[in-house]
Amino acid sequence: MNPIERLISDRDTFVDFCRGLADEPVIAIDTEFHSERRFWPELFLVQIADRSGPWAIDPLSVGDLAPLEPVLADPSITKVMHSARNDIAVLMRTLPGGILENVFDTQIAAAFLGYGEQCSLHNLLLDACGIKSKKAFCLSDWSRRPLAGEQLDYALDDVRYLLDLHARLDADLKRKKRTDWYRHEALDLVRPESYEVSLPDLFRRARSTGKIKKSNLPVLWRLIGWRETRARGLDRPRQHVAPDSLLARLAVMSPTCRDSLERLRGLPSGFAGKWGEEVLEVVRNALSDPPGDVPEIRVQRSDGAASARADILRIYAKQKAGRLGIATSLLMPRELLDRLASARPGEKPEDIVSGDPDLCGWRLEVLGGEVFDLLSGKLALALNPTRSGGLRFVRNG
Repeated sequence: MNPIERLISDRDTFVDFCRGLADEPVIAIDTEFHSERRFWPELFLVQIADRSGPWAIDPLSVGDLAPLEPVLADPSITKVMHSARNDIAVLMRTLPGGILENVFDTQIAAAFLGYGEQCSLHNLLLDACGIKSKKAFCLSDWSRRPLAGEQLDYALDDVRYLLDLHARLDADLKRKKRTDWYRHEALDLVRPESYEVSLPDLFRRARSTGKIKKSNLPVLWRLIGWRETRARGLDRPRQHVAPDSLLARLAVMSPTCRDSLERLRGLPSGFAGKWGEEVLEVVRNALSDPPGDVPEIRVQRSDGAASARADILRIYAKQKAGRLGIATSLLMPRELLDRLASARPGEKPEDIVSGDPDLCGWRLEVLGGEVFDLLSGKLALALNPTRSGGLRFVRNG
């Protein structure tokens, strides 16, 4: 069928299509959006596949996506997506209620089945199903109308094979008894709070771009808040208003007058004229009335023992993941590894990660006993004499 005939671009057809989806047990979803030069990504196409094949919905023509929301919020309908987080974030912001339930992310599922942690859809379809999908239009301008037939054909390919891929991966997860592992890892996908902007995280990221003394942190914190307000109001990326490195330099210098601001090295052309007075007011206010809610900055001190423990944990995680056939960073995320490696002498590893969301459920089942034995000295790393340069873990005593 001509891809243009699979494009839904009027409201009545869209409403009827959404009603029909309510009877589908499984559907596939993808989106095309632009985030360049915008604070919030802008949605330009929604692709959905059901048992009748793939369809494309033009949100610029059909109006709001409210008719689609009951389907996306229905927990009895599985929504198959690949690398879903960005698509979910766009849909949650676009939908009136912002609710999605029961998402099956083929990328996360693939990580539990030996395909790597961030396997592309093109490679996963090729490796799992022997299907070679198109890649020619990945950089298309989806905001232009009318959409070309070749563009639509490429977009439809993103959902055309997802139902078959879901059936294959879902069956493999069940066969390997890893369905519960996947479900636990995918819980965060549909939690609206996981898509909220974290100003403390933005603050820590900006802090890492420069050598900022503790006394300058209140100024940086206020500048982070100022930039967020301006970027949202202008609908422009944060870095368009002021990059992290500039905010860090402004915090260090803390200029309180125009002359001092203009002496800042590397100040972008036109910044002082556009934002100078606002920035100076933010700095002056932060100096005269320092905020009491500045996020904590944990200073990582040099610890040779922690570094060595981290190296051993990496080796252990790589070997364990290899035996299980899953991605290493999925088995032991960086944050979990750092927390385990930071155990002080005499401190029980299980106390460090007590209540830790990264070490519960399937991960606790797979890692718990062994990793605690490793950190308590009951499990040791040794050279494997049967393999050149090989390493193995052995029990002490």
